[in-house]
Amino acid sequence: MIEKMQKYLFLIYHREYEGFLQSLRELGVVHIKETKSPKQFDNLQALLAKRKDLADLRRRVKSLRSKDAPEVSMILPQSEEQGVAVRSEIEELMEKERNLANQIAAQRREIDYWSIWGEYDLDLMKKLENAGYKLHFYVVASQQFKEEWIEEYRAVKVNDFRAQAYFVTIGQSGDARPEADEVKAPTASMDEMQRKLETLQQEAEETHNRIVEFADTRLGELDGYDRFIERDFDFANALLQAEPEANDTLMVLEGWVPERVADKIAPALDGVPCYYEQVEIQENDNVPVKLKNNRYARLFEMITKMYSLPNYGELDITSLFAPFFMLFFALCFGDGGYGLLLLIGATVAKTKAKEDGVKSVCSMLMWLGGTTAIVGSLMGTVFGMVMPWTGGTILGSVPDTYILNQNTMMYLSVVLGLIQIVFGKFIAGYKMQVQKGFKYGLATYCWAALILFGGLGLVAMMLGEGNPMLAMASKVLLGIAALAFVIALFYNTPGKNIFLNFGSGLWATYNNASGLLGDTLSYIRLFAIGLTGGILGGVFNNLAVQVGGGLPVGLNFVVMAIILLFGHGLNFGLCMISSLVHPLRLTFVEFYKNAEFEGGGRQYTPFK
Repeated sequence: MIEKMQKYLFLIYHREYEGFLQSLRELGVVHIKETKSPKQFDNLQALLAKRKDLADLRRRVKSLRSKDAPEVSMILPQSEEQGVAVRSEIEELMEKERNLANQIAAQRREIDYWSIWGEYDLDLMKKLENAGYKLHFYVVASQQFKEEWIEEYRAVKVNDFRAQAYFVTIGQSGDARPEADEVKAPTASMDEMQRKLETLQQEAEETHNRIVEFADTRLGELDGYDRFIERDFDFANALLQAEPEANDTLMVLEGWVPERVADKIAPALDGVPCYYEQVEIQENDNVPVKLKNNRYARLFEMITKMYSLPNYGELDITSLFAPFFMLFFALCFGDGGYGLLLLIGATVAKTKAKEDGVKSVCSMLMWLGGTTAIVGSLMGTVFGMVMPWTGGTILGSVPDTYILNQNTMMYLSVVLGLIQIVFGKFIAGYKMQVQKGFKYGLATYCWAALILFGGLGLVAMMLGEGNPMLAMASKVLLGIAALAFVIALFYNTPGKNIFLNFGSGLWATYNNASGLLGDTLSYIRLFAIGLTGGILGGVFNNLAVQVGGGLPVGLNFVVMAIILLFGHGLNFGLCMISSLVHPLRLTFVEFYKNAEFEGGGRQYTPFK
């Protein structure tokens, strides 16, 4: 459900405005109405950019935390300077680590290059140079090395490596040079270069350990600095949202407070030099939305927020689509073993999770996994194996004699789709009734009744041959459906003349008829996807048995295990994706459309 909000108007003398905002922040329940976009102000954009950069830094630091690192608490800095110092400290360490990594890579390239030249002694090279026999180092393509250079330039080939000839000339004098690329002589021995590499590696390891230690013990300081910047932004933004009046001497501010905590306003503002009063919420007000659901429905709020929050004037349908979503997820998975695996995995992950958001996701997956374990088992397959209660063989397929066979599941998918569509239309009618009055929602109620009673009447008619009771029931149901159709056709726009109502009713009839067919057929995907997952699991089971059956004992178990692990792992991943995507689509497209969900709600964010 959506919490009720109250709108307040605050009038403050301009010199007291900052002090008033401090009191409002301490109260922590008022959502300030934004009259100006933060994008209009450079100082606010600078704070947002700073937070964005800090978020990237926090993400990188968090990824370096040890697996057994203790949970850290947020530590707010005492000042901006203290927060900047903490950020600079870790940034300098990470920059140092990057520089050391580059130096290590360069040093390794240096060692790899000079190792091509073999062993050399710098002291001996110096003595030769003093005696007039300076060494010059050259590189040339192997096919371009000329043997006459040995006599002409006293060239000595050192190595042939990757189609390159590496050679030196001894005591070369004058301007004569071989037609090759000269390289600088080495300035350090291989031992010196190796020692330098080891020193760099040791320094890099120490720097990395310091970064990990920071991530394990001081991440909360970065979180605190982020909160510090956020509070600065909120306060600076609040300063700009008031409208100046009376030659800029009075500041007018509007805000919303949840009805259940509105009684905190008066005690908190006693003694604060301001005037305030509760005012009526206007129809065009963009009232912030705060959802309030029970523990079960609260788990599915993340799905609601993926699409959009409901606006303040409509219904929160989170708790209304949650059971359907669970059932559709289970039907798409279609295997009880996979559901049990998901339930166990989510339970273990929840026990190890530290963040509330992750725990909430794990709790939702536990519900989804448990539902899948039950529904998948009823459908007759567990890890691709057909269960005995279906009457089929373990490596076969679910027989047609089983109550939940393929034909039944296809019909069940369509029926479930019709149920959700009708349910959505009843929700749309109730929403219209709440917003405008019963007569405005009557036509929508009637369309839902037409589908519901018309469908039941047709079923009773098909089953009623030779059964007077069912035949009578079908006539009653179809009569109710006909009455609902007449009302929907002639009374869909209250207050307008009958011809306008009739025209509007004809258009609504076309839209509902064409839309109902397309929407209902969309639910067949529940049957198709669930069937695919179950069949693939059975295929991998049969493949493992057939391939492993002809192998020696011992090897056959290894091969079968590899096939089963790979096959079921792949199938589980595909089922997981499709079981999330398609129920989401059915919820956001078919159900939301028939429930006439508007969305566009803005999250309640109190100034605190």
